[in-house]
Amino acid sequence: MPRHVALAAALVTATVLAAPGCKRPRSVPSTATGAPPRARTPAGPALPAPHQLSQMPDAGAFIARPAEVLAGVDAYLPEVPALPIFAEFVLRMQAPAELADKLAPQVVGDRPWAGVHVAGEDIVVLPVRPGSAVADALKGLESVGDFGAVQLPAPGGDSTPRTASHPRRGSPGSTDRRTTSCSPPPCRAWPPAASCPPPTAHARCGSPSPTRARAVMPEFPYARVAAAGQGLHSLDVHVLEAPGKPLPSSPDLANGALTGMLKVPELAAGVSTRWPGHKKAVADAIKQMNAGVDRAGFAAKLMLDPLVTQAAKALRRWNGRVLLGTGPARHLRLGLGADDPAAGYRDLVGCLRTLVDNLSLARMFADVPGASFKKVGDNPTVYLLTVDGVSRHVPAVGKPLLDDKGRLRVALAADERAGGLLVVIGPEPLPVIQRWAKAAGEGEPAKNSADDLLSAVLAVSPERLKPLLQTTSQSLLVTGALGLDADRDPTLMVLQRKPDRYFATVRGPELEVDRRKRN
Repeated sequence: MPRHVALAAALVTATVLAAPGCKRPRSVPSTATGAPPRARTPAGPALPAPHQLSQMPDAGAFIARPAEVLAGVDAYLPEVPALPIFAEFVLRMQAPAELADKLAPQVVGDRPWAGVHVAGEDIVVLPVRPGSAVADALKGLESVGDFGAVQLPAPGGDSTPRTASHPRRGSPGSTDRRTTSCSPPPCRAWPPAASCPPPTAHARCGSPSPTRARAVMPEFPYARVAAAGQGLHSLDVHVLEAPGKPLPSSPDLANGALTGMLKVPELAAGVSTRWPGHKKAVADAIKQMNAGVDRAGFAAKLMLDPLVTQAAKALRRWNGRVLLGTGPARHLRLGLGADDPAAGYRDLVGCLRTLVDNLSLARMFADVPGASFKKVGDNPTVYLLTVDGVSRHVPAVGKPLLDDKGRLRVALAADERAGGLLVVIGPEPLPVIQRWAKAAGEGEPAKNSADDLLSAVLAVSPERLKPLLQTTSQSLLVTGALGLDADRDPTLMVLQRKPDRYFATVRGPELEVDRRKRN
C-alpha cells in the first residue's frame, strides 16, 4: 500500500483561520418526557475510520510550542537554524524540495506541531498562516479521496506517492483523517461534535524505532529513544539498548557522580562523575613519587620520605568520584569522593602540613615560595592553605584565581553526608567553602547518587554563556568560565545507566526568551 501523509493543520488552517470561531452543535430542545437535550450530529461526509494509536508507535512527536523550543536553544547555542528551516526539513521528508520550499515559510511555530507513523502512514500536523499561499502551492495536484486531499509527488528518488490533507474549497476543516482545526486560539475538532480545547502546555517527543530512525540516520544504534516533558527545562529521556548492540559507553565515566554537591547556591556551572581509572592513576603517581625520592640525595630523601608517605595515604582514600565547578566568579571548586571522608580529610591535612613544614625548611637553602597552613573555621572544620609569591609561576589562565596580592589560597573541608572532600581555590575561598559545605551537608546524601553516571548544573543566563560557546580559544574559554557568576536558578541534568538503557532528566526554570522569536 502506498504510504500517506496527512499534513492536517498545514493544509487546513489557512482556510479555517478566516472563520470567526469554532462552531458548536446546537442542542435539541428537551422533550415532554424530560429527557436531557442531545447534541445534533453535524451534517457532512462520513469520515474514514480512525487509526488505533499505539502507546509505543514506531515514531511520534508532539511539540506544543516549537518556536519557543527553538528560541530556547538559540539563546545558548550559536547558529541555530530558524523555524522555517526546520519546517523545510520536515516537509522535504514528505514532498519534493520545490514544493517543501514553498510551504515551509507558511508554517508557524506558535501552535503545536505533531506527527506519528501509524498503520504504514506518516501523519504530520503543521499549523500555517492564514491566506491562500498553501492552497496556491498545491494547485494542479491530483485530488484524492472525498475530503479535499491532494496527492503529493514523491520526495527525492522515492516513487511512492504521499497524500496530504488539503481543505476543499467550500468545506472548511475537512481532512483525510479525523483531525480538523478551528480558528485561533488553536482548536481541533473530533467529529461528530466540534470543540475548542485550550492548547496543551507540555511537549511530548517520542520514539523512533530502528526501522523508522534508519530512514533518517542509517547507523541508528538504539532500539528506541523517547522523551517527554514540559519543555527543554523539564524533560525525561530514555535511550533503549537494541538487541545485540550494547549501548555506547566511555571508559572514563562510571556510576557515582556527586550530584548532591552540585545542588548548592552560588555554583555557576559544574559537572560530576566517577573516574574508573583512578586506581591505576593513583598507583602510577605513587610510583613516580617514590622513584623521585630514590634519585634524590640522602638529605633530600630524609625530608621527602615522610611527605611521599603522607601523600600516598591521602591519594588512596580517593574513590574516583570527582566534581569540577566554578562560581562565584574567580573561584574554582573541586569535589573528591571518599568512602571515609573524615579519614581522607585527616590524611590530606597531614600531607599539606608536612608539605608546608618542608617548604619552610627549604627556604633556608633555595628561593621557594612561602606558605602557611592553618585551621580557620569550625562547624564545618575548614583549613586554609596560602602560598605567597606564586604569580610568576601561574599561567595566564589561572591568574584570576589569585588574590590581589598574588597569593594562591586554597580552602579545604569535608562532609560525610556529601560523600567526600570539598576544595575551593580563589581570592576569598573561606566564605565560599563554608556555604558550600553547609548546603552540601544538608542536601542530598552521596549514597543517593551512587547510580548517577553523570550530573551537571548550569545557573548562568544565556547572555553570559553564549559568547563563551562561540570562542575557539581554549584559554579564553577557561578564563571566561572562571569569571562566571550564578545569575539565575540552576538547571540540573542527571544521566543514569540502567541495564538496558540510558535515562536522563533535566530540571530547571523555564527560560524567558525574546517574544519576537516565539512565532
